[in-house]
Amino acid sequence: MSTALQLTLESLADGEAARIVDYCGDCECANRLSEIGLRIGVNVRMVKQGCPCIVAIGEQRLCYRPHDDCTVIVELN
Repeated sequence: MSTALQLTLESLADGEAARIVDYCGDCECANRLSEIGLRIGVNVRMVKQGCPCIVAIGEQRLCYRPHDDCTVIVELN
């Protein structure tokens, strides 16, 4: 079991990096997140906090709007 700090994607500070470890929400939402690149095991970096926030996956930038029905759980790198 990992002892790394787990938090939500939107709570990362600008420039902070983390790895996606889980989703909290329904299957439809999890599938949609996976389709846009927010997959379990992927490393992400917060480019700009806000609603929506901008996250980086490699050279790709995604606009992500947090939603109460589906939360992305990350572990700090």
